[in-house]
Parts: sequence; C-alpha cells; structure tokens
Amino acid sequence: MTLDLRSKYVLSFLLLVLIAIVTANVYLEYSLGEWLETQLVTELRRHATIGRLLVESDGSLTSNRNPDRLADLLGHDQGVRVTFIAEDGRVLGDSQRDAVALLSMDNHKLRPEVVEALRDGVGISRRESATMAQGMLYVAVPFQQPDGGQGIVRAAVPLEGVQALTSRLRMAIVVAGLIAIMTAISLSGLFAHWTTHSQRHVIACAQTMAHSTRAPRIEIHANDALAGLASSLNLLAEEKNETLALLSERQSQMLAVLQSMHEGVIALDGEQVITLMNRSVTELLSLPHAPVGEAVRHILPEQIRKELALEQPYLPAQPFSTEFDLPGPMVRRVTAVVTPLHEHPGHVIVLRDVTEKRRLDAMRRDFVANVSHELRTPVSVLQANAQTLLEGALEDNKYSRILVSAMERNASRLAKLIADLLDLSRLEADQFAIELQSLELLPIVHEVVDLVRLAAQDKEIKLQIMVEPEMTIRADAEVLRRILINFLDNAVKYVPNRAKIWVRTRERQGQWRLEVLDDGPGIAPQHRDRVFERFYRVDSGRSRKMGGTGLGLSIVKHLAEKMGETVGMEAIVPQGSLFWLSVSRVVV
Repeated sequence: MTLDLRSKYVLSFLLLVLIAIVTANVYLEYSLGEWLETQLVTELRRHATIGRLLVESDGSLTSNRNPDRLADLLGHDQGVRVTFIAEDGRVLGDSQRDAVALLSMDNHKLRPEVVEALRDGVGISRRESATMAQGMLYVAVPFQQPDGGQGIVRAAVPLEGVQALTSRLRMAIVVAGLIAIMTAISLSGLFAHWTTHSQRHVIACAQTMAHSTRAPRIEIHANDALAGLASSLNLLAEEKNETLALLSERQSQMLAVLQSMHEGVIALDGEQVITLMNRSVTELLSLPHAPVGEAVRHILPEQIRKELALEQPYLPAQPFSTEFDLPGPMVRRVTAVVTPLHEHPGHVIVLRDVTEKRRLDAMRRDFVANVSHELRTPVSVLQANAQTLLEGALEDNKYSRILVSAMERNASRLAKLIADLLDLSRLEADQFAIELQSLELLPIVHEVVDLVRLAAQDKEIKLQIMVEPEMTIRADAEVLRRILINFLDNAVKYVPNRAKIWVRTRERQGQWRLEVLDDGPGIAPQHRDRVFERFYRVDSGRSRKMGGTGLGLSIVKHLAEKMGETVGMEAIVPQGSLFWLSVSRVVV
C-alpha cells in the first residue's frame, strides 16, 4: 500500500510520540518505583528508629511482655509490622503475633536484614516471609540493652501494597500515554495538513506537469525551500512548454509534408511493425485508414513483401530499390526504395506510382518510332523521284509528270503530317487558344456536312441530319467544326458505297451528345479502345493509301478535353460505328 505525504507525516509523528511515551513510561515506572521503595525504606527506617529510641530509653525489655506490647503499640493502625529480635535471634515481640505465637516463631538470627543490621548498622531486605507467607520489605536497626547486650528492631510492610501502588502508577502512566496519543493523532493530522498543504500543491502541480501537454505554473506564497523548488519547477514547466510547442510544430510540419507527398512513405520498426504511413500509401493500397501499430505482413501481400525483401529474417543494411506491379482493379507499376533508419532499428519504404510515367515512356517510344516510320515513306519517295529526275527522267515529259505528281502527293502528305504534329504539340503544351461561347448547333452541322457532301456523293453515301432545331450549346466554333469534320471525313472514307451516315443529338444518362454513326462494317473489338491513340490505325495500308496520318482522332480527343468535354466510340448492332462528343447544352 502506498501512503501519501500527509499520512507519512502523521505516522512519523505518531511513531515519535509513541517512542517518547514508551520511553517516558519505562523511565517513570523505573524512577517512581525506585523512589517509592526509597520512601518506604525511609518510612520503615523511621519506624525502626523510633522503636530503637523507645527501647533504649526504657529499660524494661527484660520482660517478655514489654517488647511485644511495644511492638503492638508501634505497629497499631500503621500497616507496618514491627518486630523486636534478641541478639541470639529470638523474637521478643511482633505487632502481628500474640505472645503465644511468639514461642513458635523461628529463630531470626540468620535473617538477611538481621545479619546486615548487626554488621553495618542498617539491614534492608526484600524476600518471602516464612511467618507471613508473602513478600515483605524489611528494614532493621540494632539497639543497645541496659545490660550491655544488643537487639534488633525490624519494621516491614507487605510488597503487595508496593506492587498495587506500582500497578496504579503504571496504569496512570498508560492512561496518560493513551490520552497523549489521541491528542497527538488530532494534532498531528492538523499539523500534517497544515505543513503538507503547500507540498501537496507542489506535488499535484508536478504530476500535472508530468502528464499534461501544457504544464501549469505553481503559485507558492512563501520564502522557504519549497518556494525555491516551485520556482525551479516553473522554469522546467516553461522549458517543457516551449519544447513541446516546438516539437508539436515540427511534428505538424513533418506530418504536413508527409501527407502532402505524392510518394507513399511507410516507416517500420525493428519488428516490422508500421509506425508511420502517409495518405499516399493508403490511397495506393486502397486502405480505409493508416494501419499504424499493425505488422506489415498483415497489410502488404506476400508477393510485394518478397519484392521489398520483407520476408527475410533481417532487412538489408544498405538501401536498395525495386520495381513491381501492384495488383488490383487496375494494375499499377510501383517503384520502391527501402532505406534503413540511422541509429534506430527499422526501415523507411518509399513507394512511387510510376504507371503513368511508364505509359508516357512507352507512348514516347511509340511516337518516335511511328513518326520515324511515317516520315520515312514520303521522304524516301521524294528523294528517289528527285534523284530519278536528275538522272535524266526530267527529259521524258510523260514519266517526269508521273514522278512529279508522286512527289506532290507525298509532299502534301508530309505537310499534313507535320501540321498535325504541330497541332498536337500545341495542344499538349497548352498553347492552343479556346474561346467558349453560346452557339446554335444546327447551322454548324449543316456547314460541316456540306464540306463532305461531294465526297459522300461520289460513293453514293446518304447523309442524314437529326439535330434538334434551335439547340444551343457552349463550345468553341472552330474546334467544334474540326471535331465534326474529322468524324464525318473518317466515316465517308471507311464506309462502303451506298452506306448511310447520320449526324444526331441525343441525351444519355443526363448528358447531351453530338453523335456521328454509320452502318458500315464497324471496328473490331480489339481496336476500339485504341482508336484515339496517336498513329494507331485499324487498317494501316488503307489509311496510308487514303492519306491518313493516324493523328486525327488523337487531336480530336485533345480538342474535346480543351473545351472540357469528352469523346468516345461505340459499336452499333448489328453493324456500324458511333463516334460521339459530349456537349454542354445552354437553356435559353
């Protein structure tokens, strides 16, 4: 059991009082007992001396009756036994024995007090009386008889009286001690409460300082050592508050930085238990919350733990990096850097989602390869035809015209490819100006349809417009024309003769769309998700023959995104294709 400061004060005070009372009790009992015995011895000696004086002044002790009467006289109503003893040990008189009983009493010559009195002048003895059968205190003094002989006058009292008096004295001391203890309990409680009030206040404040994030000040109105302690604790409290505030600020900054990082950060201790995890990791791993305090084996799949070397008994002591696929609804490519903590057991794992970067790298490689491939053909044709003309074909009017015509077609193709690349570059660099405004959709549709009508008539393709009259949308007019031209131009190029093409508007799932659909052969399923990629062609040979660059739909997608819209492609049952552009309808 733990005692508080006040209880310790009370117990200490009571212990001191108890020790003092016990010591005083022992001392007083011994001293008062000794004093009482001394007083009794003095009183008995006085009685014996009186008896001696009476005997020595009266010469009638030769009769056996005179000593006994004198003993009865001296011991009457005094509670003192007086005995006259002859030099030879015979008992001449006793205040508690009659004359007949004296004859049967033992010889007292060898009694200790008698021997001592005859030798030293006074004899004192504490012993059991053979005559009285009880403990007695004896004091004996010698006297001179008129005939020159000696005798002994002895006074005695029972020790029972002395013991009873001693017991009463001891009881009085015990009662006084109990009263003193009760008084001491009350006074010690008050004293301890008074003396420990400030100390308890200081202790309570110190405990609050130890467990609170904001340490309070201690108010002590005194000039003693406790005030100095309170002052020191106040200084410590101020330093603690400043330190905690600084640590809290730095921790907040660190957490803010960690939570703002695009990279995911996981901190592990020596037991591979997660001690820190930022928001990027929870989003990357699709976790509902940061599982701080849990073992990493319960969070990461086994394959990823193997990639991070977490399945080994000990992580490597040197930093290392790795790259792996993170499974999920959409597989993502992740790079990880595992670094050991300095001067602490544990490691820090930094995860970075590089899916988009790897995709862009692949697109860049494909782009370079496709551009190189697309440029190679027209450049090669131009170079070969020019060389043929320089070698003499220029003189052949018919053949030279064929060569120059081929050069003109490839130069046009090359110019269109470069123009599309420039447009795409401007769109990606955000250098393409867009001006959104309210437009009537139907006139723009008629205008674009008229541009492709001649090509459609050559193939006997029927064009049909199904756009709501007076429909107003918010868009850039030039961008809208370019997107619609691309959709219609592709449809006219790739559908067979006598096919049908519709341009219509339709609301689907709360969104208005401008759609271009046909009843041609459609696009195979494996190509549908890639038609908006750069240089991607469903039929490469036919596309090049028709002068396509493979960049049209990619440019369309960027233009739609610049306007804040989306584009898409769907298959038509039983056959055909549908290309659509979302539009923002303006309610007039």
